Amino acid sequence: MAENAGQNNDAAVEARDGEDTEIRDTDIVFDCPHCGKSQVIDYRGAGLQIDCTQCGETVLVPIPEGMELNDLDLDPGEILKQLFATRRNFQKAELQIQALKARLVQLQETLGVMQEVVAEGIAAR
Repeated sequence: MAENAGQNNDAAVEARDGEDTEIRDTDIVFDCPHCGKSQVIDYRGAGLQIDCTQCGETVLVPIPEGMELNDLDLDPGEILKQLFATRRNFQKAELQIQALKARLVQLQETLGVMQEVVAEGIAAR
């Protein structure tokens, strides 16, 4: 399996959004056992369960031959960097949610006004 990813370095597969994704030497390439859609994931996804990009079914990412899960262990500094990046992304997402909620309130208020205008127009007939 790992050899396949290395041989296809310049190949591309269709990603969920329809764009092509370049396959790197370190990627794991495998087919969904449910629908047969080719999947590509970074080697750090080995052994994880993911949702298929085509059918949405849960798929277990295979562990390439010769690879041990211990090979994926990161040093504490790298884990800390990833933690901080995750926290930043979480904070950004929370801000986006707040903005979307505020926009939803505005749209609901606008809808209420429009419904009142329509109701008044119907009543005036």
